[in-house]
Amino acid sequence: MDIVLSHSTALFVLDRCARKKPPKEFSVYPVDYGDSPESDWARTSRKLKQFDLSEVRRARKLIDVLIPSNSHLHTPRGFAFHGVGGALPAGSLLDFGFGRLVCSPQLIYIQLCQNSTLRQCIEIGCHICGCYSLEPSARSGVVERRPLSTKEQLDKYLRKAHHLRGARNARKALRWVHDNSASPKETELALAFYLPSSMGGFGFVMPILNYEIPLDSYESAIIGTKSVRIDVYWEEQKVGFEYTSYAEHGEGKKIGEDQRRVLVLRDRGIHIELVTQEQLGDPRQLSILANILVDHGVPFA
Repeated sequence: MDIVLSHSTALFVLDRCARKKPPKEFSVYPVDYGDSPESDWARTSRKLKQFDLSEVRRARKLIDVLIPSNSHLHTPRGFAFHGVGGALPAGSLLDFGFGRLVCSPQLIYIQLCQNSTLRQCIEIGCHICGCYSLEPSARSGVVERRPLSTKEQLDKYLRKAHHLRGARNARKALRWVHDNSASPKETELALAFYLPSSMGGFGFVMPILNYEIPLDSYESAIIGTKSVRIDVYWEEQKVGFEYTSYAEHGEGKKIGEDQRRVLVLRDRGIHIELVTQEQLGDPRQLSILANILVDHGVPFA
């Protein structure tokens, strides 16, 4: 007997397991489980009580559970049942231990896209392919984790799972999903410039997120690190944006770090603009930033 955790509950599990410093109860990342017959999936209150779900219980959140599509059952308190919607491709289920299975990141992407807007689907994909985990207790609101998937992996899975509910929305959004975002704000910043005008963007070609540049010893002595990462970067034109929030550190310290990084990159011929939350929310200032991209030769898609 297995319980299949799905949707946001499965994302919660994988998100924490993939953290650079995972909580103790999420210290082992689930591995491919193989095939689990739907007839073995727990879907009654009595059977669900057999599983230890203490790690996945969250305040004011239901536990998402995948069940066979032809099941017509009363949903126990504290749970949300979701019909599987069709045969699952290989690699759809991962083993969380003790009979607890979790849906793969690629399947979660489809599940969460089912009832989401196009913009929300894009953001879901960017989060799954990003390298951050939301953590309210962190000053920045995020902690580092490895990506749960890549855009290429999402694409390959969608080719096999096109029949599942949510796959159409997921496929439509995938062209706008990017890899390696380090925060929701970085995603928001990037989308503002590469989404088409019909979706509220400026329509530039897609940039690279978190582009890493190794530093020589002289540059490292100035910045204090062996490399720097540029949040949103157009490599060929050597221009990019850095989202900056002075809430993360003491304001003076953060300003100094940002300015040293900008100075060193400028010496390499790389133009970086620091973008604040105020600018990100002001269409007039975004237009000025877009003009900077035009001046540096960044093409439209």
